[in-house]
Formats: sequence, C-alpha cells, structure tokens
Amino acid sequence: MLITDIRKTEYREVIDKTLLGELFHPAQIPGTLSARYSVAHARLARGRSSLPHTLMRSSEAYYVLKGTGKMHIGLEEEVVQPGQFIYIPPGAVQYIENIGTDELVFLAIVDPMWDAADEILGDTKPRTTGKIDPFLAEAIREAELGRSEGGIPIGSVLVRGGQIIGHGHNRRVQQDNPMIHAEIDCLMNAGRMRSYRDCILYSTLMPCFLCAGAIVQFGIRRVVVGESRTFLGAREFLVSHGVRVTDHDDERCAGMMNAFISENPDLWNEDIGKDD
Repeated sequence: MLITDIRKTEYREVIDKTLLGELFHPAQIPGTLSARYSVAHARLARGRSSLPHTLMRSSEAYYVLKGTGKMHIGLEEEVVQPGQFIYIPPGAVQYIENIGTDELVFLAIVDPMWDAADEILGDTKPRTTGKIDPFLAEAIREAELGRSEGGIPIGSVLVRGGQIIGHGHNRRVQQDNPMIHAEIDCLMNAGRMRSYRDCILYSTLMPCFLCAGAIVQFGIRRVVVGESRTFLGAREFLVSHGVRVTDHDDERCAGMMNAFISENPDLWNEDIGKDD
C-alpha cells in the first residue's frame, strides 16, 4: 500500500514560482506503477502570481483547497475558490494569481505525469486572435522611422492605462551612442516616474540584456515583443525575474529585421556585441 503524508512532504519553489510539494509521481517511486499521472500540493503566498507557462504534451487540472485566485488560461480568466476544479488543456498558456487575503492552496494533477522537458516558461503563443495590436503597430512605426534615419529598425512604446506614454527607436547610429537602444530611448522619452509597475513595454524585437536589465530595474512587469526569431535576446532573464513576456512572432517585425541584417551584417553584429 502506498500512502503519502502531506505533513512530511518537502516543498520547493519550482520554475513557475509556486511552492510545490510532490505527493505522487510514479517516476520518483521505486518499482513499476501502472499510473501515468502525477499529483502535487501547490501553495502561492498572498499577492503572488505564478509565471505564465505551458505544458506542451500533458493536460493539467487544479483543485482549489484554500484561498481565492484568478486563473488565466489563454485569453480566458476567471476567479476560482475552494471546491472548484479547473481543467487546463495541453499547449495552453496558463498562470494563477493569489487575489485573496490568505495563502492560495491547490492540488495540481498532471496527465501524463509532469516532465520538466514538457514545460515551457513564458507566453509561448500570441494572446491576440488575428487583430493587429495597435501598440505593437506603433512600435513598428517607430522601427520604420529609425530605419529611415539610417539606423537599426527596432521600435518601442511604453503603455500605461491603455495610453502610450513614451515612444522610442534604436538611435545608436544616429546619435553615435551605443546605449540608445529602442527600449532605452522609449524609457528616456517617457520621463521620470515614481513607479513603472503598471506599465507595459512593447518592442518590435526581444530585448537584449542591456534593455532587459532596465526593465527589471524599474519593475516593469509585462513586455510584449514583435518577434524573437532573428534575435533570442534576454527572454529567460526577464521571465526568471517575474516579467511576463508575450511574443507575437509577427511576420512584419521578422521580415523587417531579416532584411536589415542581410543588408547590414556588420552594423547588426556591432549592435548586439558580436565580433564577427
């Protein structure tokens, strides 16, 4: 007979920032079990949120035991409470927020059993459905402006409360200044603010470590990018510091960068710090 005592379960902070105690995982139990699912006891402190993540092969289900949360699955969101069961299909971007006054506690059931290789951190798919994001469109216009000036076509805008409060584009060539990347230019033009936590930074390209450092330093919690095909950037760094990253994999952004890199390889390598 196999019995697991939750009082003896060890908890650890996992990749999506929840505190997890593994109750049942066949791969971690000696011998051969016929079960293919795994069960974990998850905890999330007051005011905390798990990071967006996706199980590409497995489905997952949450059963809420304590607290009040807001569950996000793809474009849907719903307040959840004790006694409720939530199904999460394979391939869905998901995360949960603790919006209550107590610790949020739930069971997480994964079928087939959880496998680290199956989990991808960050928004892996666009969160829009065919519509052109107007803020990304504005960032693209900034990128095009930079290119028309003889610079590198990367644009950025800063959004607060549904309004653009800062524009910028890469001007390191125009200003002969290696620090003026698009995101830095955007933040400079937005001006000094007491807090950036309710802002969203848009960029046509995944931010590099220079710009990602500024994003983390100023406490920006969400970044939306046009694409990361041409440059992987510092996505993992951003996500590891609690920043939600949405990659639209936009054809216009990728096409613009591919054309520029093909025509100006030396300038591009200079911009990203490559020697050749």
